Amino acid sequence: WVPTVTGYAWYGLTVYPGYEIFKRFFVGLVGEANDAVYHVPLVLLSGACSTAIACIGVCPAEATRIRQVSDPSCAPTALGVARRIVDEGGFFKGLYEGFNLLLARQISFGMMKFLVFDYFANWVYATFPVMDDNTTLQLTVSLLSGAVAGVVSTIVSQPADTVLTKMKASQSEPAVSVISRVYKEYGPTGFFQGVGSRCVWAGSIIAGQFLLYDVGKNALQVAPEDLTLFLDVLGSVQMSPPI
Repeated sequence: WVPTVTGYAWYGLTVYPGYEIFKRFFVGLVGEANDAVYHVPLVLLSGACSTAIACIGVCPAEATRIRQVSDPSCAPTALGVARRIVDEGGFFKGLYEGFNLLLARQISFGMMKFLVFDYFANWVYATFPVMDDNTTLQLTVSLLSGAVAGVVSTIVSQPADTVLTKMKASQSEPAVSVISRVYKEYGPTGFFQGVGSRCVWAGSIIAGQFLLYDVGKNALQVAPEDLTLFLDVLGSVQMSPPI
């Protein structure tokens, strides 16, 4: 459980603030007036960029988790497993093997997560305006929207997760070979093995992450305008000529 918690903690600490920052940046590029016109591409692009950065820390944790599951006798602790992986394959090749496939899985997951959360939350507020009346109801919407987003994102990213898991288990089989083998043995449904349990897990985790993120913003009284001001100041500093 250690690599799982570590990976999700890093993911939550980087992907959500990163999404807000990238979204503000891309909205600035297209202009506030065009935000509604390009809303879907902006959400997808912001989710993809923030997820890509988060994957830099998630990949070693994921490699450790999969090795623990596929080879329980590898080492008694998560740190020991990570050291064993590095000893066997080197730092980058060992801990970042399959990074491209992880990106494919996580980026598809992240893009759908933010898009579904955004649209589902807006649908709830449009259908039940009373849910926007106080903080408790707003946090309830965040929790529910996060759960729905987690389930939908899991279904979309499950094929990539299946291939990545089997690649790590075989330690040498390339992605193309794994995809061919899974399809021959199980057909299209083989890429969705274990999707039910993963939906429950991811739905719970993503719901909690969105809830904690909104709780944190409310506790610190951070409004979208605050982030906008911070980024505007940061941008002006970066553009200022050196003294």
